[in-house]
Amino acid sequence: MAFKFLQNHPILALILALLFAHEILCTAFAASGGRMGGSSFASDKESSSYLSSKSYNIYHYDNYPRFSSGYVDDDIDSLRVNEKHEGTSVWFFILPFGSFVGIFLLIAYLNRASVLRVQVGFSGIAHSIQRELSTLATAVDTSKNKSFHFFLTESAVALLRHRNYWISGYSSVERRWNLEAVEKEFRQLSTDERLKYDIESLVNVDNMKVQRTFIPRNNKVEKNFIVVTILVAVKGALNLPEIKSTEDLRTALNYLNTISSSNTLAVEVLWSPQAEHDTLSEDELLENYPLLRPI
Repeated sequence: MAFKFLQNHPILALILALLFAHEILCTAFAASGGRMGGSSFASDKESSSYLSSKSYNIYHYDNYPRFSSGYVDDDIDSLRVNEKHEGTSVWFFILPFGSFVGIFLLIAYLNRASVLRVQVGFSGIAHSIQRELSTLATAVDTSKNKSFHFFLTESAVALLRHRNYWISGYSSVERRWNLEAVEKEFRQLSTDERLKYDIESLVNVDNMKVQRTFIPRNNKVEKNFIVVTILVAVKGALNLPEIKSTEDLRTALNYLNTISSSNTLAVEVLWSPQAEHDTLSEDELLENYPLLRPI
């Protein structure tokens, strides 16, 4: 029935054929990407707001001593009382200001956090790392703090197991003094990585899963690379070694395993290509991952 309809409408049939061909070509030559992640930014910001409101209520003017003028007959005694009151009134204004500054610094200290990034370039023959990450992303529940901390450590260990395929690495630390700035930085780095893919063929973020059909590219360009990126937002001003050698990269990945779940704010693991047996060309590697350093 549909075939006869298209026979009677050749222009429509041509348009549909062109759209179908375009979809196939775009899919066939797309760079795939995998992504799994989760965050607890909302709950941590609520806790921070609660702490701030409680801290400012610690000092209330009613807690300060009240002074009465009293009746003093002697002029000298009256002068002494006035001097005492003047000195006390100075402290009456200094103490609240000092307390406010101290509370502000305490809140800032408690809210400081860092965004860690560890990036690993693999030889194109390390197809098993694609398979392991894809299997993990398909199975894990990424909606809870402990679960996304779990796939952080699992991903870091998987990268360590494939150290014989390492060819390059990179690390960075961005420190911020409030959770809003940390969240903004984390999401910006995630977006920057995602824009390097033509299609996200496997996604599991906050337990929302998407899987798209993908046909690996089939061209004559030599393709020999896979890249995995781990992003972690964590409480505190942390540090990572600069990646200059395999030992530096090993230290950075092992450090990710030591981060406690209670201090972990958000995690994302991104890898490209996602499709097993697909790889990146050297030009793609240099264009999309210029910060990777040979090790």
